[in-house]
Amino acid sequence: MDSIETIELSRLDTNLIGEPFPYFQPIISVEDKHIVGYEVLARGHDIEGNVTSLGHLFGRYADSAVALELDLAVREKAFRLYVDSPAALGKKIFINVLPRWLGHASYTQASDFVAPLLKQVDRHGIAPENIVVEITEGEYLEQPDAMAQAIQELKNQGFAIAIDDFGAGYSNINRIGQIRPKYIKLDLHLIRKGFSDLVYKEILNSMAFLSEKLGAILLVEGIEYEEEIYGALDIGARYLQGYFFGFPEPVFSERKELQKLLNEYMRDFTLRKLSNMQSLMYFKSITSEYFDLHLREYFVPEERDGDVQIRPIEPHNFPAFLRDHLRLVYVINARGIQVSPNYRLLKNEDGYFWHVEENFRGKDWSWRPYFLEFMAKRESEGTNRNYSEVYRDIRSSEPIVTLVHSYSDDCLLCLDFSVAHIHNPLWHRRS
Repeated sequence: MDSIETIELSRLDTNLIGEPFPYFQPIISVEDKHIVGYEVLARGHDIEGNVTSLGHLFGRYADSAVALELDLAVREKAFRLYVDSPAALGKKIFINVLPRWLGHASYTQASDFVAPLLKQVDRHGIAPENIVVEITEGEYLEQPDAMAQAIQELKNQGFAIAIDDFGAGYSNINRIGQIRPKYIKLDLHLIRKGFSDLVYKEILNSMAFLSEKLGAILLVEGIEYEEEIYGALDIGARYLQGYFFGFPEPVFSERKELQKLLNEYMRDFTLRKLSNMQSLMYFKSITSEYFDLHLREYFVPEERDGDVQIRPIEPHNFPAFLRDHLRLVYVINARGIQVSPNYRLLKNEDGYFWHVEENFRGKDWSWRPYFLEFMAKRESEGTNRNYSEVYRDIRSSEPIVTLVHSYSDDCLLCLDFSVAHIHNPLWHRRS
């Protein structure tokens, strides 16, 4: 498979004519506001002369040498255009690889797959550091060892690795650990759901967090609308790709207007996100102030024979903002063990009332981030109060912040507040 032969598309699909050729879709850096790379996409002409995607051919012939030959032919033309284009100078070029190719019967060892790619880049004088090999994560892989060896060989030669369609049907964390990619591209369908559905948005946040912890660049593809730009920025994407920024084209576009466009979106995103964050900070401030003025004396725990109780005031004595957002009151000790019942604030047709849940005594919350953060700050800064980050309550699915107040070294009062009125992970969604 060293020689690259001309492929007549009509022999692969009677609805196609001519030879395959590459199109290029720009990839945008959030930080620099300009194009940092291009993804190579295979195209051909149908019998009416229209440009069409050849994706279906890679699926149809995925298990045969035809797909490999087609890929090499398109890639050869892409590399030739890449080195001849001033606009592509210094940019990355992203090429797609199906995992099953890495263990194809034509290859007896990892270098058999890498060798043709190396010959191509050498022939065109392209540094491997400028090539990003996208591995389609969503495809089932029967030969993981062959894949791991081929990917390591690619890395040894200087190629960067990207996981494509991360979050698709066959996601495997172990595979990510093996590959250790430099780039993670989120699955398009997951993106669509995550920018309109709360549960999927949290999944996106988790994947973005994983990407950050791995030191990988998060690339969000498939962006078509303004709200998806905000959604991508909200989960920490550093690279963006999609029709909104540019359709695939037969040349390497420069899109110089992107810098001004992205600057405007970044300013708007920052203002809206700051407003959202400031609302949360203001809520924490006023509840903390009200606690100091009124609540601290009303929630003092009482200990009798090792039994800790609270005698909370009647909810109708609370101001409306507190009644509407306070969900739970309980006491833990300095080891993170709950020593009181739960006092849950509920509402029925007669108004608000306290519901006591005795079965929560003895629960161990020492592993919870809000407890650990409070104890660390108390030890290092001498603080006696702290708010947690927003998290989602398991029982109600509401976004919650927990206020922890230290009455004594071994007595910590916890107040759970709902912040659903100001914390909306889908704030960027179109109405």
